[in-house]
Amino acid sequence: MKTLKFSINVEAIDSYIYSGHLFLILKGGDITFAPLSKIIGKLANAYPNYNNLIRLAFQRNDYFANNQGEMILGISEVKNTFIDVWDCAANNMKFMLEYDSEDYKIIGAVPTMPVLDLKMYAMRLYLGTKEGLYEINLNSDDRYNLAPTKPKKRFDAKVTCLNAKSGEIIISSNSEGLFHGTFLNEKNVLQVNHKPVSQKSIRTSWSGYDIINYGEQSSFDYFINKTDKAEKKLGYSRFDESIEKQRILEFGVSKFAMADLLESSNINHKDVSYCFNSSLSGFFFMNDGRFININLNKDRENIHFTSRNHELPVINNGLELPQRPISACIVPKGCVVEYYDKVVLYHNSKAKLIENAPSINIRSYPSSLRYRNIITITKEKEVSIHSIYPFNESISHLEVVNNDIVSNEDEFLPF
Repeated sequence: MKTLKFSINVEAIDSYIYSGHLFLILKGGDITFAPLSKIIGKLANAYPNYNNLIRLAFQRNDYFANNQGEMILGISEVKNTFIDVWDCAANNMKFMLEYDSEDYKIIGAVPTMPVLDLKMYAMRLYLGTKEGLYEINLNSDDRYNLAPTKPKKRFDAKVTCLNAKSGEIIISSNSEGLFHGTFLNEKNVLQVNHKPVSQKSIRTSWSGYDIINYGEQSSFDYFINKTDKAEKKLGYSRFDESIEKQRILEFGVSKFAMADLLESSNINHKDVSYCFNSSLSGFFFMNDGRFININLNKDRENIHFTSRNHELPVINNGLELPQRPISACIVPKGCVVEYYDKVVLYHNSKAKLIENAPSINIRSYPSSLRYRNIITITKEKEVSIHSIYPFNESISHLEVVNNDIVSNEDEFLPF
C-alpha cells in the first residue's frame, strides 16, 4: 500500500517534526515553526471528504498500534472500510497547502549557512554548520507553547552529522573526528568534550546505546559504550520523546571494525559501496548492485553479523549501472533510501517509490512516540510529509511497487 502524502509549497532547505510542531529552515535562512495541529487542521478543512483520515494519518499515526485502536480496528468491517479510504486517497488525491507565513513564528536566522545537519532532542534544537555547532533551547519549562532562545555556538568546527541519546549529543566533524558532549551539567547547556573518540567521522548511528561511526560511506567502526541504569528515567519532553533508561558513562571502551563484524556473514567488506544500520541489523549496497540486509547478533562478548543474508529489491528505473544512495534513515519495519533522482521506502518487505524527483534531505523519527511512522522530505520547491501505511500487508515475496516485481521468499528482518 502506498503512503499518504501531503506537500507544502515552500522554498526550504530543511524540515523537522518535533514535539507537536513543524520546523522549517527557509531558503533565506530563517528558522520557523508552527503547531502541526494547525497545519493539519488547514489541510483537513481543505479536503473535508478526508478530514478524519488526514488527522489520523499525520497527527496520530500511533493510534493504529495502541490498545484502543486495535480494539476498534479489530472489527473487520471498520478496518476494511479504513483500508479502502486510505487506498483511494493514496492513489487518487494530491493533498497540497500553500506556505502561509502567518501560521509560523520565526526563531531567528541561521548564524552561518549552509546547514549541514539538524537535530532536535530534549527540547533543544541543534544546528550543524560549516562553521560549528549551535544550540537553541526550545522550552526550559517543558510547556506546550514553545519559547525558543537565540542560537548559541557550542562547538567550533565543521559539523556534518548530529545524533543524540541518553543526554549526549554525538558530533561528526569529518576529518576533525568524532566528538560528544552533554547538557546534563550545572549550566544546563551543551559542553563538548574536545578529545575525539575517532579521528574521522562523516556520520553516525545508534545500536542500542552503542555508537556506529562511519568514517566512509562504505565502512564503519562499532564503538561499545559503558552504561549504567539511570537513577531517574530520562524523559526530556512529555509531549514526544520516549523515556531513556540508561546513562552513558564512557564512550568507546572497545571497538570493532566492520570487517571483523562481517566475518561470519557472506559479505566481503571490500565489495560494499554504501552501508547504514538500524539498532539490530545492517544494510549493505554492494558494488554489483545488490542490496542486502543482515541481522546483527549482539552480546558483550561477541558482536557479529549473522550468516543469513536477505537480498532486498532495488529500483533502478532501467539504468544498467547500480545507483549508490545519497542517504538513508530508519523507520519501523523498514528504511528510507535517498538517491539522486528519487526516494524509496522499504517497508513490510516491499520497495515503494515515494518520490520520483531529487530531494535536499529526508528525515524519519524512530524515537518519537507519535511520529515514528512519518517521513519528511525537503525538496527545492516544497516539503512533503508521508504517513506510512499502518498495517502489515500480506507478504510472501519481496515486491517493488510501481516497478518490476522481484520474488524472494525471505521476509524483511526485524528492526
